[in-house]
Amino acid sequence: MVKKKCKRCGKEKNMMSWETMCYECMKLKALEETQTAIREAEPGENVDTWSDDYVICPYCGEALETDVGYPDFPEIYEDGDHELECPECGKIFILNTMVSYSWETAKKDGESDG
Repeated sequence: MVKKKCKRCGKEKNMMSWETMCYECMKLKALEETQTAIREAEPGENVDTWSDDYVICPYCGEALETDVGYPDFPEIYEDGDHELECPECGKIFILNTMVSYSWETAKKDGESDG
């Protein structure tokens, strides 16, 4: 990683040598592209709203950040389909949550291999 100036926000950030935007700006750009696709979609056309960062209403494009938590809807953090009402347009949509796990282990301090 190298320290570079993001072409979108202008801030100095750590980026890979081939990247021109910081992670936050790439995340926002992807969201804006999805929102534009939703607005420009033909009636009845489905737009791919898959995201690691946001829950995106498939009707109006409103983005609900996933890192703020939703105390009224704790089930959205469980695997499966969940009905949500968009706070912007009021329409009901289905949210499919996909949970994954990763693990890493380490030896306890002072213990030998044998």
